[in-house]
Amino acid sequence: MSSKNQISFLSLLPRLVLAILSTISLVMVVGSLSGCSDNASKKAATFGSMDVTGAPWGQTFSLPDLDGKTVTNASFPGKVTAVFFGFLYCPDACPTHLTKMQELKKRLGPDGDRLQVVFITVDPERDKPEPLKKFLASFDPSFVGLRGSREQTDAISKDFRVYAKKVETSASKKDPMAYTIDHTTFTYVYDTKGALRLVVPHDLAIEKLEADVRTLLSQAN
Repeated sequence: MSSKNQISFLSLLPRLVLAILSTISLVMVVGSLSGCSDNASKKAATFGSMDVTGAPWGQTFSLPDLDGKTVTNASFPGKVTAVFFGFLYCPDACPTHLTKMQELKKRLGPDGDRLQVVFITVDPERDKPEPLKKFLASFDPSFVGLRGSREQTDAISKDFRVYAKKVETSASKKDPMAYTIDHTTFTYVYDTKGALRLVVPHDLAIEKLEADVRTLLSQAN
């Protein structure tokens, strides 16, 4: 990114505070769920990610894909589904995430086909279907993009506790569409039956993420 598009340090402070608060909030949710006896058998496994089995949020999603077909958390039976919220023009977090998912599929070997990556855009105004398709396919042709209306996007973001806010840049003073977006960078992982199980921090080591996915896949047997 050119220097004229850099966000000042002060403008990054809300993002840093948000990341800390989001992590604290999710940790509190994990703690509150630890006593749910109905999910005791599922929670017997130890994960490197945050175990949110039985969380009262994020249990379902339903949005159109880039061809207009409705996709839900039940659309990929038998697969572990990893959901990430981002946008096409994201300079760092989104490409880093998709590269990590690409590597994860390779590390899973024959089980790589049992991992479904889903990318939900938080910027439907700019992220048109064809460019977003090409972007995702450049990492892996199996990656699925979802793009709802602004109302749908706001609703699912609220349900998943996802923060996404437009941030003006020096370039956007001349071009209103040259903004960037601050957003949370967790990955939400569903098991093979479509139930939300894990929230993955952006910086979780890939070895731990691979172990978590393999555990969920083994629970399908």
